[in-house]
Amino acid sequence: MSSDPGVAARQQLERARESVQKIHQAAVRHRDPGLHELANDISEVALTLGHDAGPVQEWRACPVCGAEPGANCIRRPGHEMVNGMHPERTTL
Repeated sequence: MSSDPGVAARQQLERARESVQKIHQAAVRHRDPGLHELANDISEVALTLGHDAGPVQEWRACPVCGAEPGANCIRRPGHEMVNGMHPERTTL
């Protein structure tokens, strides 16, 4: 067993990230935008508390094409994509 207290904290943070992703997946499955909003709220609170909520594109819908969290972006005329994603999605 590790004596590093950071290990337990990192495991809990990863568990929290996975839980937020599951909320987003449920929102897509049930077509419930309210669940997306709740998951976004959780992620934003985590950020304000100094916790890394993971890559923003994992929990944020794309403001350009509307792709849901975890989904790939859709090409739109006049909008550049970088690594299969609109750059606007990765900035807050």
